[in-house]
Amino acid sequence: MSESHFIVYLRDGCWQHTNRGSVSAPFKTREAAIESAIDDARGAGDPEAEVIVQDPETTAETVWRSSEDANR
Repeated sequence: MSESHFIVYLRDGCWQHTNRGSVSAPFKTREAAIESAIDDARGAGDPEAEVIVQDPETTAETVWRSSEDANR
């Protein structure tokens, strides 16, 4: 199982993402945080990297997978 999970979430009114304890922030929009997380995930070199959005309602959704990106 991959350890490259990039989690995007809203904190104190700003979007951010984290991976293995490293936080990238702030982003004004959810979309900007997702795009940044995808860029970082691509750079991780892990073929199983994922970007997961944790919405304020505590639901989680995988929005990008390295394995799916490679098939494009």
